[in-house]
Amino acid sequence: MSNIMKPDELRRHIKNFLSGNRYGSLGTCMNDIPRSSPVQYFLGRDLEIYILSAGGSKFQYIGHNPNVCLLVNTDYINYTRIEGVQVFGRAVTSEQEPELLQEALEFCPDLHAVRSQKDSIKAIKIIPDEIVYLNSRETGDRTKQILTSGQIVRHKAQSAGELAFR
Repeated sequence: MSNIMKPDELRRHIKNFLSGNRYGSLGTCMNDIPRSSPVQYFLGRDLEIYILSAGGSKFQYIGHNPNVCLLVNTDYINYTRIEGVQVFGRAVTSEQEPELLQEALEFCPDLHAVRSQKDSIKAIKIIPDEIVYLNSRETGDRTKQILTSGQIVRHKAQSAGELAFR
């Protein structure tokens, strides 16, 4: 992946990767205490991400600090053989904007499964600011490409000990 992709091509790779997966880890932070929650997600219209949930501390954390990170990756063989996406952005919840649940349900791929639980489900929407894409599965090349407002930034891993992502 050492070739820099054009923004539209990178956007397609990111969208295909996110569409081909359903599970990730949502990072939130409140009062300097980070937390990570396993989540199931789905895509909206333009790389917005929706998460349906029964609730939990992540809603309280988002209420205090809307900056989040969603990590979606392949099985971790080691730091040189992985593909994944980190979505950094701002989150909003249906606790803050009640109409968000209906918006999320419009994109939900398993609508019939959640319809009976509609009264107990909450929604989170992530509006991406920056998306980091890494694919080192084939060659071990750890070049990261970052999509931010249509711009692409390339980051080459500096050392073997650098973490898999950002």
